[in-house]
Amino acid sequence: MLKYLKQFAALILLFVNIVFNWQCASAQKKITLTNKTKIVYSGTTTDAISDLQNCLNNYDVGEISIASTEMENRTGQEFYLSVQDKRTVIQYTTQQSLENAIYTYLDLLGFRWYGPGDNWFIKPAKLPAINVQGAWIKPSFRNRDFFGTGGLDFNEKPFFDPQNNYKTKWLAWKRRNRFNVDFNTEGHTGHAFYLQNKALLTANPNWFTNTNGLQNGRIKIENPAAVQAYKNWVHTVYKQAKTPFIALSVDPEDGRGGSDDPLPQNMKGIKNHADKWWWLANEVAKDYTNNNKVVITAYAYGDGATNALVPSFKLRKNVYPVIIPYAFQKAYLPDEMVRVWANSVEGNMGIYDYWNITQWSLGMPQFNIYDIPRKLKFWNKNKIDGIYLETTDAAGPMGHALWLAGQLQWNSNADFEKLYRQYLTDCFGKASDIMKKMFDRWSLNYQGAGEVSLTFHDLNEAAAKAGENTPEWKRINELKAYALFIKLYYEHDGSQASRDKIFNYLYSIHHLMMVQTAAFVGQNYIAPFNLNKIEGRAAAINSSQIEKEFSTTLKKVPAKFAISEKKFDPSKVGFIEPIPDMAWRFGRISANFYFVAPFSGKVQLDAGAQGETSLRIFTDDQSISNEKIGKENYSHTEIINNETYYLKKITFTVEKNKKYYVQLSNGFNRLKVNTQGIVLLKVPGQEDFDNFAYPAQYFYVPSDVTEIIFFDAQPEGTNGRGYLIAPNGEQLKRVATGVKDIYKVQVQPAWRGKIWTAFFGHPTWSFKNIPNITSLQRFSYQE
Repeated sequence: MLKYLKQFAALILLFVNIVFNWQCASAQKKITLTNKTKIVYSGTTTDAISDLQNCLNNYDVGEISIASTEMENRTGQEFYLSVQDKRTVIQYTTQQSLENAIYTYLDLLGFRWYGPGDNWFIKPAKLPAINVQGAWIKPSFRNRDFFGTGGLDFNEKPFFDPQNNYKTKWLAWKRRNRFNVDFNTEGHTGHAFYLQNKALLTANPNWFTNTNGLQNGRIKIENPAAVQAYKNWVHTVYKQAKTPFIALSVDPEDGRGGSDDPLPQNMKGIKNHADKWWWLANEVAKDYTNNNKVVITAYAYGDGATNALVPSFKLRKNVYPVIIPYAFQKAYLPDEMVRVWANSVEGNMGIYDYWNITQWSLGMPQFNIYDIPRKLKFWNKNKIDGIYLETTDAAGPMGHALWLAGQLQWNSNADFEKLYRQYLTDCFGKASDIMKKMFDRWSLNYQGAGEVSLTFHDLNEAAAKAGENTPEWKRINELKAYALFIKLYYEHDGSQASRDKIFNYLYSIHHLMMVQTAAFVGQNYIAPFNLNKIEGRAAAINSSQIEKEFSTTLKKVPAKFAISEKKFDPSKVGFIEPIPDMAWRFGRISANFYFVAPFSGKVQLDAGAQGETSLRIFTDDQSISNEKIGKENYSHTEIINNETYYLKKITFTVEKNKKYYVQLSNGFNRLKVNTQGIVLLKVPGQEDFDNFAYPAQYFYVPSDVTEIIFFDAQPEGTNGRGYLIAPNGEQLKRVATGVKDIYKVQVQPAWRGKIWTAFFGHPTWSFKNIPNITSLQRFSYQE
C-alpha cells in the first residue's frame, strides 16, 4: 500500500510540475502575429518592439525569436543577431541592446528614419534577402548622444504644441537611429553637492576658501574630512542610480581655477587645478575598482591655461574623462589634446563637441558634414568610445548631418559618400543632385544672407524635378518652410515687430521640426531680449500654404548669383613683396594666418605686441610654438609712429608644401616675417585688426567670375573706406543685390584671373562667390 501511495504521490508531483511549467511558459511567452511574420518575445512591449511590429506588418520575414541573456563581460550596447532564411534570432542584454538589435535589423531590411517628421520615414517596396551569420555585434562608439542647446522643454505649455509632440518625435528619432549610451555625461555637480549636504558643509567652513567656494562645492582636497564627505555623497548618488551602467560625476561647477578654488599647499603631485580635480576623481574611483559597470567622470576643459591639461599622474582605469578639445580650452590644439589625453588614460574616454549649436548658429546651417568621417576615425583611434554632441534639435540645418552622424558613429568604417548618396536618393529621388549642391554649399561655402537667394532657387528647381505631391516633393516642401525662416532671420531689423514676425512663423512651422522652437522661446537668442513679449498666435501651416508663401516670396527674391568653380590652391601663390611695416600694427582678437611652405628650411619672424599677445604656430598635427609675448617676455622692441612694440624672434623649421598656421590674439599685436618667399594668407570676416588703420588686403579673382558678390556689415565709406579696387587701380562703387548687407561689383574681362585690393575700415566683411582668402602683402597666383 505504501508503495502505491508513493507512486501516486510521484504522479501527482509530475502532474503539478507539468501544469506549473506550462502555466509559466504561457505567462511569459508572447507570440505576436503580423500576417506571415511571427515575433516570439517574452519581455515588456517597448517602443522598439512596437516599431518592429508596425514596420513588419504586411511583410513576410518568417519567425523572429527575441530573448534576453546574461551580459557577462559585454557592454550594454552589444547584441546577437542571426538571419538565416526565414529564421531570425536576436539576443539582448539591456534596453539599449534590444533597441540597437531591432533598429539594426530594420535598417538591414531597408526601413529608414531620415528625419523626425512622418514624411521622412521610408520603407522598402520589397524586402531584400539578407543573410547574417550569427554573431555578437557592437558599435564603433559605445556612447552616442546629442542634444540641442536650449533644450526641448517649454517653461509653460505652448498653445501650438500642448503635448510637446516635438520632443516626443525627436526622442523617438534618436532611438530609431541608435543614439543611446551606457554611460551618460553628467556635467557639473559642485552645486548639487552643496544643496544636498547644505547643513554639513555650512557647519564646516574650513573645508572651503569662501562662501562662493562653499556654494559651488569647491572643497580643499588636502582636508581628509572634506574629501570623505564628498565621497560619501557620491556613494549616495551611486546607490540611488537605477540604470545598469552608472557614471558618477566629480566635475566641479564652471569657474574652476578661480579665487574660490584653492590649490593645496605642498601636496604631492598637485601642480595645478587640473591635477586637483583629477586627483579627486582618482580618490573617488578607488571605491569602485571592482565594478566594471561604474565609471567616475569629469570634463577636461576650461579657458585657463591649465584647466584642460592632462594630470601629472596616471588616472585609474575606471576614471572616464570627457574631453572638450574644440572649444573652451587653451591648453592644446584640438587634435593635439585628443592625442595627449589618449596617451594618459588606461581605459577609454568620451569627447564633447559642438556641432552647429542653437546658441551660436541661431538655427542657420553652419556645419560641415565632410568633417564627420575624419573626426570619427581619428577619435576612434585615440581611445574615444563616447561621443556627446551639443547641436540644435532642428531638421532644417542638421537633419541630414545627424542622420549621417548616427550611421557613422555606429560604424565608423562605413563609406561616407555611399551613405550620403543613399540619403539624397532615398529622400529626394530625381532632385538628389540639386539637393546635394545645396547641402554641400551649406557645408563648404555657406553664403550667409546670400543663402536666401541661392537656397530658394535650389529648392524651387528641386521641387519641380521631384514632381508635385510626390514623397520627395513633400520633403522639399518642408525645407521650403525652413528657407522662409532663413529669410526672416536675415531680414530681422532688431525691432519688436520683426521679432514677433519670426516667432509667429516659428509657431506655424513648429510641427515640421525644422527649427528648435523651445530654444528660441526659452532663451534670449533674438533681439530685443524680452522673453514675454511675443505677440500673436499663429496656426500651423500646411504644405499648400507653405507652397503659396514660398512661391510669392520667390518672386521677390533676388536673382541667383554664380559661385566660382575655381578652388584656391595656396601652393600656387607666388611671393612678390613682404607685408608692409604699416599694415600689421593693431592686431586684435584673432589674427589668424597660414601659409604653405615654398621650400624646406628655416623661417624666422618677429612677433609681439604693444601689450601682450598669445602666439601659436602649428601644423595640422604638430604644435610648434605656444607662448605669450609682450612686456614680460620679449627680445627687442620696434617703434612705429611713436608706438612701441615688444617683439621676440621666432625661428622654426618648415617642410616644403606643408601647411603652417600662425595665430596671434589681443594686445595690439604685430608680426613681421623676416624670411623671403613666405606669403601669409587669411580668411576675412574675423575680428583680426582694429578699425583704426585697418590694413588693405589683396585677393585673387578667378578667371570664371563676371561679378564679385561680397558681404559688408557697414555702409560704403565707413571710416573713409569700404571699396574694392580693380587691378588697374580703379575704385569700384558697390551695387546692392536686394539681400541685406550683400553687394556686388562687375568684373570686366581684363580684370579676371588677377589680383585685386580690398580697402575696408573694419573686419566684418567677406567674399561670397569667390574664394574668401586674402593677404596683407601683394602676391601672384597662377590658375
